[in-house]
Amino acid sequence: MEHLDEFDHRLLSLLRSDSRRTGKQLSEKVGLSPAACLRRVQRLREIGAIEKEVAIISPEVAGASVTLLVMLVLTRGQPEKAAQLRRDLLKLPQVQKIYHVTGNADLVLTMQCASMEAYSNFTEAHFYSDEIKGFDTIVVLRSYDPEPE
Repeated sequence: MEHLDEFDHRLLSLLRSDSRRTGKQLSEKVGLSPAACLRRVQRLREIGAIEKEVAIISPEVAGASVTLLVMLVLTRGQPEKAAQLRRDLLKLPQVQKIYHVTGNADLVLTMQCASMEAYSNFTEAHFYSDEIKGFDTIVVLRSYDPEPE
């Protein structure tokens, strides 16, 4: 990764909370011209400092009002089955992201479901398999995002 200076880090911080900021809006916060800010943002994309930009869909619009964090413990000694499980889970609309983690769990899934009953049905359909040794669920009561600068 190329060297990132203080301006680059400030731009990344601003874009993290709102990637649709204009060059003018960025320049007011960073102290560079709008054109210089946009050139830097383009460079940040090209060098991979910005991996991707996504739209975060309102859970109400998506019909998914319950957000969950699910820790999966996988059966050991089956790396090819674990890889297939990850691919299969990522195809499901309820699964937003999967993290491979350290600690007691092997994977952490972020999920959105329409209801707890829908989540219960999901677990019965997808979590009772030979590849999954066990799972634990955290239900998100409220989420907080960083305030835009």
